[in-house]
Amino acid sequence: MSAKARPTYSAIAKAAGVSEATVSRVLNGDERVNPERTAAVMKAVDDLGYRKNRAATALASGRTGLIAVVIDDDLSIFADPFWGTVTSGISRVLMENHLQTVLMVTSVNSVDGPVAHYLESREVDGAIFFQLHKDALVRKLAKAGLPIVITGSPHTDADLTFVDTDNFGGGHAATKHLMNRGCKKVAIITGDIETTAGHQRLDGYNQVYRELGRVPAKTLIKQGDYSYESGHVQMQHLLAENPDVDGVFACNDLMALGAIAAIEEAGKTVPDDIAVIGFDDSIPARTSRPQLSTVRQDINALGEAAAQLMIAQLNGEPVESRIMPIELVLRESA
Repeated sequence: MSAKARPTYSAIAKAAGVSEATVSRVLNGDERVNPERTAAVMKAVDDLGYRKNRAATALASGRTGLIAVVIDDDLSIFADPFWGTVTSGISRVLMENHLQTVLMVTSVNSVDGPVAHYLESREVDGAIFFQLHKDALVRKLAKAGLPIVITGSPHTDADLTFVDTDNFGGGHAATKHLMNRGCKKVAIITGDIETTAGHQRLDGYNQVYRELGRVPAKTLIKQGDYSYESGHVQMQHLLAENPDVDGVFACNDLMALGAIAAIEEAGKTVPDDIAVIGFDDSIPARTSRPQLSTVRQDINALGEAAAQLMIAQLNGEPVESRIMPIELVLRESA
């Protein structure tokens, strides 16, 4: 049995009672076409089962309709619900604007790998990068003219468009609250401090100590990897090295929940013995026992803002990087 022939512009024009030129204008998004003719063309398209040829459309318009979302080759970030929510926000806005998401995994430190070559060949219209360890690949692509948005502040002063959370402010607010509630020895479990987010949250923590004329002991600063397990392990180290620790700021909710488990296993209670604050305000923060005090960032809005900045670039509009506000949410743990 032969495959059903793909409808042509001629067939659509005949069914709609318009010219082939009008069909072409409608299918390429020309809003100047008479609304009645546009409706007739779209009805014919539906009736005939027409589907646009992506390759031909890309050749004609110079657009692919695809936006890459590029993550580092450490897939452990998807253990954190934060990134799934960011990706959802990005994809939703892109789809509303007739763009599709292409998820790509690479070492963002590599400027010569297959993903780098793919992006340089303009197989996509732009690329949104998750938090970076280095900016080399992004700067190279931006210099070549590919529209770029970073979720997270860039490491350099390069003119790169980004959307980020007020990570410094969040780290400062969490640590200050712990101090204000009477904690004398506040520790931090950081995320990856090679990312700007991890470094900025640590800076906010240190700033509170500076304001009090103090310096935190090195044993009070532990580095996790944003996983529940790392929060648990690093809290065990904190308790072994600092038996009198009475406050902990964990740089995401999963690590905070891991820390609480370690505290309870050690026979201590939260918040009476040790107060704990996380970061993100994820669903687990609201459903845990005790409920987790945390720094809220609007994760959906972060993803949506990244997509909006990308669309503005594609439309040739001026763009300005954005820092999203945070809010300290106090529950049972601090």
